Amino acid sequence: MFRKLIAAAAVVLVAAAATLFVVRSADAAGADVTITATAASNGTTTLTYRATVLRAGTVRDIVFSIPSGSTGAITSINGTVSTVSPGVLRWRPSKTVTVAVGARFSIPLYGLRLPAGGPWTLSFTATGTTGAILTSGTGVLQPLKTYTPNVAITASNPIPGQKTNLAYAATVTKAGVLASVRMQLPAGATGAITTINGTLTTSQGYATWKPNAPISVAAGARLGIPINGVQLSKYGGVLTLAMSASTSTGILLTSGTGTLSLIAPPAPMPAISATGFATIPAGCPSSWPSTSTENAKPGSGDWVIPTSMDGPLAAYLTEVSATCGDTVDLKVTSGNPVSVVAYRMGYYAGLGAREVWRQDDVPTVVQEAPVTGGTSADGKDLRMTSAEHWTKTLSIPVDSTWIPGTYLIKVSDGTYASYAPLTVRDDTGTKHDLMIQQATTTWQAYNRYGGLSFYAGGEAGGSGRLTFDRPYNEGQGSGQFLSLEQGLVFWAESKGLDVTYWTNNDLDEFGGQLPARAGTIFLPGHDEYYSLRMRAALSQAISHGVNVANLGANTSYRKIDFTDDGRRAWDIDRYTAGYKSTEWRYQGDAYASQPLLGAEYICPVLGNTLTTGTSWMFDGLPAGTTVPGFIAGEIDYVWPGLYKHPGLTTVASGTGNCRSNGNPVPMHTTTYVAPSGARVLNGSTFAFGCFLVGRCPSNWTVPAPPAESQQAVGTMVANIAEWISNGTIQVPADTTVARARVAPPKYKLQTETEQAPAR
Repeated sequence: MFRKLIAAAAVVLVAAAATLFVVRSADAAGADVTITATAASNGTTTLTYRATVLRAGTVRDIVFSIPSGSTGAITSINGTVSTVSPGVLRWRPSKTVTVAVGARFSIPLYGLRLPAGGPWTLSFTATGTTGAILTSGTGVLQPLKTYTPNVAITASNPIPGQKTNLAYAATVTKAGVLASVRMQLPAGATGAITTINGTLTTSQGYATWKPNAPISVAAGARLGIPINGVQLSKYGGVLTLAMSASTSTGILLTSGTGTLSLIAPPAPMPAISATGFATIPAGCPSSWPSTSTENAKPGSGDWVIPTSMDGPLAAYLTEVSATCGDTVDLKVTSGNPVSVVAYRMGYYAGLGAREVWRQDDVPTVVQEAPVTGGTSADGKDLRMTSAEHWTKTLSIPVDSTWIPGTYLIKVSDGTYASYAPLTVRDDTGTKHDLMIQQATTTWQAYNRYGGLSFYAGGEAGGSGRLTFDRPYNEGQGSGQFLSLEQGLVFWAESKGLDVTYWTNNDLDEFGGQLPARAGTIFLPGHDEYYSLRMRAALSQAISHGVNVANLGANTSYRKIDFTDDGRRAWDIDRYTAGYKSTEWRYQGDAYASQPLLGAEYICPVLGNTLTTGTSWMFDGLPAGTTVPGFIAGEIDYVWPGLYKHPGLTTVASGTGNCRSNGNPVPMHTTTYVAPSGARVLNGSTFAFGCFLVGRCPSNWTVPAPPAESQQAVGTMVANIAEWISNGTIQVPADTTVARARVAPPKYKLQTETEQAPAR
């Protein structure tokens, strides 16, 4: 029931002065009842009832209805208000009021709190002292118009790292006298900012504008405050920023938040010269046999090293890659005579490798222990572990019998054995359909042999310089090749594709030649550590029409610098801001992986299920097919605050659980087509390569993918190869995926444990 609230006050009643009355015939006049609502500064509503007098007389009272459900301490002026019944009030004048025909009543009611809803049809009846009706009718009350802050923030130049003018706008929700406007600035913003019609001060990430003189503003008015000369941080995103306006006593006239998109386009990269190919050395061919011809040769399963032979024997080569005519030195620590056998990795009827070269009974020594140390030019402790001081064990000539490809050099003394990896390039100038890159810089980042890796010992103890002058401790000396990359080689060669190979070191040295070497490049599962030349070469290749399928995640995530033209070591800045300063994104959002490849690293996962959808990537697979454990290793997704290429499309998606905290996060496999026509795919999981051979890292949820999962991933990779190459690569439509007849042991894979920071 409407609570009875009676208060005496005065009423604004149009006086009976002749200048205020319109005299007309009563039978021709209408009551013309109007009811309006206005907001009061205390949050209540004032209703004003107006009606035309139809019969002259002296007013006894006026009875009117109010919206049902109204509350409040209701008062008026020039009279008293009482409750007749729920929702009906009576006003009695405090002195005699005589009205003429045509006069206009105007009765305000203060202090109401209206219910939700409306409009309402309300009655108005004025009765004279004789009991005669002086006027009567109904009017419609529209709901009180309310306003939301509707904060909008725009930038004249919304590019992180650049100078811009910001404009903050908001709607006044409560009338009052404006004394100040407080505006949240983008994080990290600096600059000698200016404005108009007032003064600006900044403190703790906010700018406060004060008008030159107090300004009366009505509810619904639109405030607009410019802040000119803002220097934006190099980090942007979709920012949520606050804005409020208040009186001198602190009463809020409006308060809310708005979004501001500051998205950095891809960073400009230096041009990488496309140097010509070197003269083909004497005795080396001008062209090489096809993949099919090579894989028709007899293979061997002897390349596999059983875990029973893991031990102190270790070896490394003095080159990461070579070409026909080169000589590569091998350094071994054993103390016993060893056999050295070079195996070219491929398909070879499922055996996975072919013996190309060997030398037995090679004498060795027990080499001195690796040393850890070194200081940078600016006095930083590099903590580099090196075995460069080891003596040479053997020189290996790379001649015409070494068909370009990926090689594992197996070194064994009969008790212990280890690999030393080598990639043999095709430097003839032949352009191949497909190139597969090997992530040698990433292998080295995780290499703990003899001391420290980039990660070993934590942020304070890991290396700031890594060298290839030592064996790998992962994968029995193969780095991460056997864990993540052999599957791509095995699959491509089993299909007879026109494929060639190189390494991260070659991308840095010969990156300008990439368009002349291949129409499409496959990046492997974990290709994280990129120099500026590597990144620039890949970006330039895309702009020149080279297709890129990143069959991995966390790619081009950390920035390295090779120490010299020999590329035997690389530096990484872990001193400025720890792990953050090692990231490409630390250079600014323009340098994130997403502006280059389409998606960005989020966190490591042990293995979650992918469920197939209906995109072209899943052609040949029923929608809803599950691939357990495929979302694994590390994963990427499309960050809303980073640059998205026009036409960026998500062709596969799923959810992974972060290894660091267990939280679910999205995984997005993306594609886009560059202005050059180059096609770019970001796979966003490590698992493509290892699923192709049914052998994944032992610490993953699914270390041994079943045949049906291998078949499903084989179908996906075939679809990717054909889409990414725009049909240039035609994958034979086998009914089954080739199975490996022999397999090396499974290995635990080291990955990052920290989650990518939000900026």
